[in-house]
Amino acid sequence: MSSSVLTNTGAMIALQNLEATNMSLNNVQNQVSTGLAVNSAKDNAATWVVSTTMNTNIASLTQVGQNLGNADSILGTAVSGSSEISSLISQIRTAVTSTQDPSTDVAATQNQVDQLVNQINATVTSSNFNGVNLIDGSNSGGLSFLAATANDYTQTGAASTTISTGAGADLSTSGSSTDATMKALFNLVDSAGSGGGLASITSATLDASLKTIDTAATTVKNAAAQFGAVQSNVDAQQTFVNNLANTLTSGVGNMVDANMTAESAKLSALQVQQQLGTQALTIANQAPQMLLKLMQSA
Repeated sequence: MSSSVLTNTGAMIALQNLEATNMSLNNVQNQVSTGLAVNSAKDNAATWVVSTTMNTNIASLTQVGQNLGNADSILGTAVSGSSEISSLISQIRTAVTSTQDPSTDVAATQNQVDQLVNQINATVTSSNFNGVNLIDGSNSGGLSFLAATANDYTQTGAASTTISTGAGADLSTSGSSTDATMKALFNLVDSAGSGGGLASITSATLDASLKTIDTAATTVKNAAAQFGAVQSNVDAQQTFVNNLANTLTSGVGNMVDANMTAESAKLSALQVQQQLGTQALTIANQAPQMLLKLMQSA
């Protein structure tokens, strides 16, 4: 190889190698500092597009999971309220049956029943979650809960899915109740009802009276069973959505996360290469000085 003071080929090659090493070192340092092998579209455009789309879907799934958690609370509150009302109606039935015992204090029993009716209404009122109540008649058409969203709404047929509670219930026990069976129960057993209360129930009307109570009890139990079945569905969907979000998160990680063990090893190797490249460039830059020394010797 000829020697020249105008063109230092050795220095040019050393500089190219050092720049390549520095570029690789910067890339590895970025991966180590961010933990990501694909941090932007520049790193890998195709992978970045897929991972960004999946991260958007994961965020939506996470929100759906939170929504389903609230739905579970709404339904659980309705189920708890309905179950409590069923128990109270059972106590009313027992009290009505006791009136056929000649030794029963009907007035005292009537006071007890009135308190049970008040307790039913208090349970109905308090059976709400953040203002949402499924058993006070305020949501007669029921509710729909978001169960899942489509991955891409630009695709034909993309649509979200929902879980419906079915019709809401009105388990309030009063003369203004929108449910005929609960209204009939109030009129039969409450002292303020149109039926005259427990004093009007005789051995001749006992069977019909108990049928009215049992009909109301069936209404309450059906409501509890309906909301309980929907709650079970919501629980299963929430579990699925959360598991799916975790699986997708793991998948995105496999695509974009840096292998920290491998990158740490690369970092050490590249740092050594950088030091050697710097030294090689320094030596190459000294070549013209050697020519000057030769000229001086001549």
